[in-house]
Amino acid sequence: MMSRPQKYIEGEALHSQHAKSNNALKLRVAVLVVCVLLVSALVVTYLLFELLKTREMLRNLELKQVTVKTDVTVEPYYKCEDGWEQHRGKCYYFSTRKSSWDQSKTECSTKGGGLVKIDSSEEQSFLGKNVQQKTAGYDDLFWIGLTGSAEEGKWLWVDGSPLNERLTFWKDQEADDLSGEDPDGDDCVGMGPMYWFDNSCKVPQRSICEKPALILCG
Repeated sequence: MMSRPQKYIEGEALHSQHAKSNNALKLRVAVLVVCVLLVSALVVTYLLFELLKTREMLRNLELKQVTVKTDVTVEPYYKCEDGWEQHRGKCYYFSTRKSSWDQSKTECSTKGGGLVKIDSSEEQSFLGKNVQQKTAGYDDLFWIGLTGSAEEGKWLWVDGSPLNERLTFWKDQEADDLSGEDPDGDDCVGMGPMYWFDNSCKVPQRSICEKPALILCG
C-alpha cells in the first residue's frame, strides 16, 4: 500500500494536470472566439464595402439614364397644311376672298380654326409683316377675331375673353366706334400692316384664320 504522502503527491500532480488542461482549453476557446470575431468583422466590412459599391453603381447607372434621356430629347416639329403659314406652334391662313366679319368667322370655322386672336406684340408683328406683303393698299384690311357687337364699348375676342387694354394696336390709340355708313356702328376690327381699325361688320374684307399646328416628332 502507498503511504498517505505518496497519494497526496499523486493527487496534487493530477490536479495540476487538470488545471493546465483547463487553462489550455480556455486559451483555445479564447483564441477561437477572437478568430470568430475577426472573421465576422472582416465579413461585415466586406459586405459594407459591397453595399457601398452597389450603391455607387446604381447612382452611376441613374446618371447614365438621365444623360441618355437628355440626349434623345427632341424638339417638337410643327407642320401646317398647304396654304397656311406656321409660326410658334400655330398655323395662320390669310384669305384672298373678301367677306363680312360674320362670314369670315364661319369660313375660318369650316377650316378647323377661328378668326385670329392676337396674344402678344410679337404675334402682331408677325401678322403685320404678312399683311404688308399681301395688301393692295391702305384700305385693304384683314378681319381679326375682335368685336364689340356683343356689348357696346366692350371689346371681346371670339373665344369670349376680354381685350387686354394694355395690348392694343389702334391707329389712334383707341377705337372711334363711329357709325359711318352703318347705323349699328363700327363693331368689328380689321388690321393693316401696323394698326387695328374698327369698321362695320358688314364691310367685305379679307381675314386671318388661326389654329394649332400639327406636332410631329423631330
